[in-house]
Amino acid sequence: MDDRSTPEPGGESPAPPSGPEGTGEDHTPRAPGPETDTGTQRPVADAPTGGEAPPEAPSPTHDPAPRGEQPTGAFPAPFSAAQGPRGDAPDGPPTGPAAPPTPPSGFPQSPEAPRHQPRSTDHPAPPASTPPAGFPRASETPHDDQWPEPPQGSDQPSGPHDPVRPSTPPPFSPQLHEAGADAGVPPAHPTAPGSANPPGGPEHQGPADAPDRRPRKGLFLGIGATVVVLALVGGGISWFLLRPPSPESTAEAYVAAWNSTDYADMSQAATGDGLVDAYKRVEKNLGVDKAAVELGDITTDGDTATASYTATLSLKNAGDWSYEGTLPLTRAGGEWKVDFSPAVIHPDLGDGQTLARVNERGERGHILASDGSRLDTEDAPGSVKMLVGTVGPATKDDLKDLGPAYAVDDPVGKSGLQKSFEDRLAGTASTSIRVVAEGEADQAAGSDTVVGTVDGTAGQDITTSLDPALQDAAAKAVVTERKPTSLVAVRPSTGEVLAVAMNAGDFNRAFDGQYEPGSSFKIITYEALLENGVSTDTTLNCTKTADVGGWSFKNAGDAAYGKQSLTEAFATSCNTALVTEVDKRLTADSLTATAEVFGMNADLNIGMPTRTPSFPAPKNTTALAAQSIGQGRVISTPLHMATVPAAIQNGSWRSPVLVTDPQLPDQPAPRPIPNAEQLRPMMRAVVTDGTAKKAGFEGEVYGKTGSAEFGTAEDEDDELESHAWMVGYKGDLAFAVVVEGGGGGGSVAGPVAATFANAV
Repeated sequence: MDDRSTPEPGGESPAPPSGPEGTGEDHTPRAPGPETDTGTQRPVADAPTGGEAPPEAPSPTHDPAPRGEQPTGAFPAPFSAAQGPRGDAPDGPPTGPAAPPTPPSGFPQSPEAPRHQPRSTDHPAPPASTPPAGFPRASETPHDDQWPEPPQGSDQPSGPHDPVRPSTPPPFSPQLHEAGADAGVPPAHPTAPGSANPPGGPEHQGPADAPDRRPRKGLFLGIGATVVVLALVGGGISWFLLRPPSPESTAEAYVAAWNSTDYADMSQAATGDGLVDAYKRVEKNLGVDKAAVELGDITTDGDTATASYTATLSLKNAGDWSYEGTLPLTRAGGEWKVDFSPAVIHPDLGDGQTLARVNERGERGHILASDGSRLDTEDAPGSVKMLVGTVGPATKDDLKDLGPAYAVDDPVGKSGLQKSFEDRLAGTASTSIRVVAEGEADQAAGSDTVVGTVDGTAGQDITTSLDPALQDAAAKAVVTERKPTSLVAVRPSTGEVLAVAMNAGDFNRAFDGQYEPGSSFKIITYEALLENGVSTDTTLNCTKTADVGGWSFKNAGDAAYGKQSLTEAFATSCNTALVTEVDKRLTADSLTATAEVFGMNADLNIGMPTRTPSFPAPKNTTALAAQSIGQGRVISTPLHMATVPAAIQNGSWRSPVLVTDPQLPDQPAPRPIPNAEQLRPMMRAVVTDGTAKKAGFEGEVYGKTGSAEFGTAEDEDDELESHAWMVGYKGDLAFAVVVEGGGGGGSVAGPVAATFANAV
């Protein structure tokens, strides 16, 4: 063999090849005094000590509702003397003199009114001989505008007649009363204050100069209605007031949830059981990728309604299917609901029924060579059959990936290009949608109730870059070797794969075999050296051994060539001269970067799965030296190694391509090789004067041999097996050959490559 290395200490030994593995107030409320009971009343803060409390204006005599039942919306702010009453009352002074206020009818005018005491909703009204607590004598009642403004920072009501209760409605006013009527709430009293008939009726009229009073019940209703409306309008607007439930809103919500496949929300808008399961069953059986439902006309008849709709379901691997249906709606308890049954999903479904599909496939597409000839034939060569792959009956396991477009036993690609391009080759099936019993979707073909069909499309061909003539030459070359041998040929100008041949059929060694590339990797290493200070005039020293990081490297056959030019060292594949320069000039990063320009550490998108060529970043100088000669942890494939000499021939590395139609997406752009021109004569010297001199090449061939040791040595004197490599190019044709365990690259893989190259 032409070179030899031993794995770095502690490193992994080369392995043999293996298979695929947001309420403000407009006033400032009064702060409660020390004795304030904020739940029931407010003591008067400005009352003189030992005197009577300042008189208060009459307030409604009905008992207040419990605190928990007060309206919670926003209330109009209490008025002040400066502001005047809130609402629509005209600005300016009163139009007539103010009559002395008089207690309500039925209350005696007593000068001995007690101090205001807390009221409780749990006690009866005060005796008739005593005015209600807090009501002043008429002669002592001041005008409203004599009340001072509340101090800043107070959270109490602003008017003296306001009960001290958070959220208690304001005193009744005509403006608010009218506002309530405008909002749809009937007025509590038919007459306004100051009218001929006061609210209590003629028999309850007080003195002529007494203020107009309204009955307690009517006042309560008026205030309640006003507050409710204001609370709703000012505090968020009740949906039930401004937009009561309707069949339209329910149908719209149901359809919106259907379009987003939110079956839980659909269930909330419907009556009946089993909605979620029924919709999920149809989705699974038909392979529904998307639903687009449009609501139509809605007719209402009392407590029932009907909404029409048009549904378009996008079915996987089939297309769109449209049909019409109806949503029956019913009103109960003030709410409208969709009255669900299977017929809501489709009008032809009854109880216990669902939908399923039956697929009828057309002719499958074919796999073609670059000249249009078929490759998917029974008499195709074994290597071609391995690339094409097989078609077989689908299994239940297959259906997990394929989905409802397929049934058990449908023809499906099982391997190779047939599997990679299944969708294109198979086309879309003609699909019929049928009614079946729940749980019997697999028996849909036996159902006579067809409710819809979707026309399919025939399969389409795919075209490869394989050249039948070159494929034949490659096959003839590999059969000359008894050990497992693989050959891949590519076109440097395009990256197209022209031929793939293997003489062993257990797995695709050409695309998925993992091999150390050995000295054939030195093309990449020499490019890195030329990028980092070495020139073609550099003289190297090929010694028998070279120590790098404490590890001794040597050459094949313990050879030592002494002083050599760069080209000579390359042609004779001297390990010691190379690792010495690598140790002086390269780093793990620099060599890794160059390797990646040549496609290492990236997937090769050729149209079917392949092994990713791997160049792990070396961990130390010994590992760097070992990997520079294609040993250690470097892994490649014949497919990838064929792109290396192709990059030198063309001046740019191109990712290989096997399928040309359809065009493959996401192909990387060509990557220039800065020193390709310097490397070409070095590769030519390998064939004319170096390790491939005796391989038998004819014509102008450029190459590089390699022998990659694998396995584990028992001791340093043990000879390891090695894979034989030969890579090169002839015109616009590049190739890579590997013979597993073949030994010398020049002597074993070289002749196989020569047989192929000489035939073209």
